[in-house]
Amino acid sequence: MKKSFFYLIPSVLLFFSLGLWGQDALDWVGSFSSNELEMQDDIENQDTVYYLWQLESLKKNISPRYIRYLDVESYLETTNLLKRGILFSYNGLREESVEVCGNFSNWDCLPMKRNKYGIYYLVVDANLQTPGYEDETVYEYKYRVNGLLTFDPENQDKAEDGSGSFISRYILERKDTNRQSHSFVLEDSNAEERDLRTVRFQIYLPSAEVVSLVGNFNDWNPENDFLKKDRNGLFVLEKKLLPGEYHYQFIVDGDIQVDTYNSVTNVKIDTNEQVSTLVVPERDFPLERKD
Repeated sequence: MKKSFFYLIPSVLLFFSLGLWGQDALDWVGSFSSNELEMQDDIENQDTVYYLWQLESLKKNISPRYIRYLDVESYLETTNLLKRGILFSYNGLREESVEVCGNFSNWDCLPMKRNKYGIYYLVVDANLQTPGYEDETVYEYKYRVNGLLTFDPENQDKAEDGSGSFISRYILERKDTNRQSHSFVLEDSNAEERDLRTVRFQIYLPSAEVVSLVGNFNDWNPENDFLKKDRNGLFVLEKKLLPGEYHYQFIVDGDIQVDTYNSVTNVKIDTNEQVSTLVVPERDFPLERKD
């Protein structure tokens, strides 16, 4: 009982912060049916926030859509309650396994979760980008059902795949920017190398003009690594680094700044400045080359 109450606290606080608490919120929580997510083809309302259990209550598969939801189950592990992404779903009442495979995962197939009504679902991060770090709007995908690939029967947007079948497509019209973005090690990318890992350095600074990266990987030279700004105000740069511990800062329009939402920091001995720290681990799975 105490554990359940502890889980509930951050949800209640978030309701207050979003201004959702009141009769509308009570009606929303108390009267949910699968129709809430079986919306028409309009762009999802960015102010709508769903619970994870609402996905568990989905009784009908729907075409993909961008959603925001509260993931109470993984809050203690990730400390991130509000999540966002593209919801994929498939009616697999008689199927043993369903996966979604797409350009957002380098066409690796991701297992989907099956709810009690036989609907398989998965929320995929909407972080697909072009080589120039612009947001990619076209998400291509197929479902793998019991080992066999098929297009999405609920999605009318599809293109020929060159083998007599189709690839389904979802066009992401817009998304809300994650202002708490921080640098991290990618699990996989299109250009993985045997000994190096790909690190994405990023920071949300919509009012900044120029951001460069300095660290013990580039001799703290502010002219070596410049981040590129996307249309949402997110500065991004990907670098290949060997496994190890790295210290870094951002130079924002000439001023030094740590990685805002990276909680791991140290002190640079020679200058007594605070620096952000990132540990790049060894790869814990065999490298698979992408075509």
